[in-house]
Amino acid sequence: MDLASPTRPVSPFPPDDALPLQRSDLQWQQRRSGSELMRVRGAYRNPYARDRARVMHSQSFRQLQGKQMLPGVDDGQLFRTRATLAQEVAQLARGLLRSLQHLHSASAPWAALLPEPNLIEAIAFGRQLGQPPFGAGGEVALNDWMKAGGGFSASAQGLRLLARQEPYAESFGLDPSRRVLLGCLSHPAPRRLVFSASGAQHGPDPRHPPGCFYDADHDIVDWVLLPASSHDSHAFMLPSALPHDGQHGAAGWPGFDASLIGLAESIALGVHVLEDGLRLGLVTAERWSWLQPDPGWAAAVDLGTPADMARALFGPSESARRRTIGTLVNAFVVSAEVDEREDLDEPLLRYRVQLLTEAAAFLAQLRHLVQEVVLEAPPVLTEQHLGGRMLRDVAEAFWADPLHLLPEPQRLDHESAGSVGEQRRLIADWLASASDQRLLRWHAQLVSPRNT
Repeated sequence: MDLASPTRPVSPFPPDDALPLQRSDLQWQQRRSGSELMRVRGAYRNPYARDRARVMHSQSFRQLQGKQMLPGVDDGQLFRTRATLAQEVAQLARGLLRSLQHLHSASAPWAALLPEPNLIEAIAFGRQLGQPPFGAGGEVALNDWMKAGGGFSASAQGLRLLARQEPYAESFGLDPSRRVLLGCLSHPAPRRLVFSASGAQHGPDPRHPPGCFYDADHDIVDWVLLPASSHDSHAFMLPSALPHDGQHGAAGWPGFDASLIGLAESIALGVHVLEDGLRLGLVTAERWSWLQPDPGWAAAVDLGTPADMARALFGPSESARRRTIGTLVNAFVVSAEVDEREDLDEPLLRYRVQLLTEAAAFLAQLRHLVQEVVLEAPPVLTEQHLGGRMLRDVAEAFWADPLHLLPEPQRLDHESAGSVGEQRRLIADWLASASDQRLLRWHAQLVSPRNT
């Protein structure tokens, strides 16, 4: 694949095996604004260190501290928020990085692609930015409210914030490096290819959005994929499943960095939320006994027997429980491997981090358990449902009188929007950025007085 560009400086050194990777790396460090890769002021930081700092200091990242993951059951003893999850994911991703470095050959064709810690954290933090208040309840409500304007999904919203909406670089959001945006593209398919209009009425959970990026943000993704060939870009964005029988389709193979961070997030949502469920008494020993790890894999990663784990997890010793949680984390981390998609040439698209089959099967069991008894515990679902209803009420209030209710920056953007869909999208942007408490205040100010 020829990555030559007329704007790229010509190296005075003769070509060697590393040169294509070096050239590609420069392209992946570029920003949409066209700003220089390094500056005299701050030149001690590489582009990914600046990306990490921009995300960490963004308004959207600060709001994650006020977005609880377990509303209704978390009374403050856990205080599990989206910010907590982002930190756990970053830490787990660094563990996966060390595992891949030390348990696999340094000459593996993907070894040179392994991201540095700043890049890992920029992606791990950036992928959480689009989460709305009240979690799945807020996402469902906004997706329903935006059904005529392109829908809403947390992952698509995160990409939009990073590349367009966050107030740092005019019209370019936080203007992160190309590779950060690729890592935050967790579902590389446009909504139009995976959305089922009939699924919006007849699916098993009809209001949930498909994993995708917004059709209106296709230009962002096209720019992200410029270093890849047109064949690779097209193949990368093809869904793995098209909408069928009222069901949404599914995006395909994620990029290398996105798969690494996605795996870290999956482990966090399995193991660390399990830990919270144990503390809250939501996970019982009887329900845990349904899980059956592969005996050979469990022995190879020193996991112990299910009975051994049960005694530690449900026994009186907090120390034993925490050690077992650590053992679970380590078992998954050391089970990481790299697969490849042979029809793609661009290395960052070709390779994917995943778990060994046996480890993946056990993590799937664990996540199903956590989803069923913790994330979908009746008090959690009740709070999410109420939060979603409040969010929709507030959206309608803003929509009814944007001239007086929206803050000036949002009002000016609303007035200059070119279509009704764009106007609704701007209100959805504003609402999605709010913390749980801010949404509650808006509802009390804008909606509740009308009902009294």
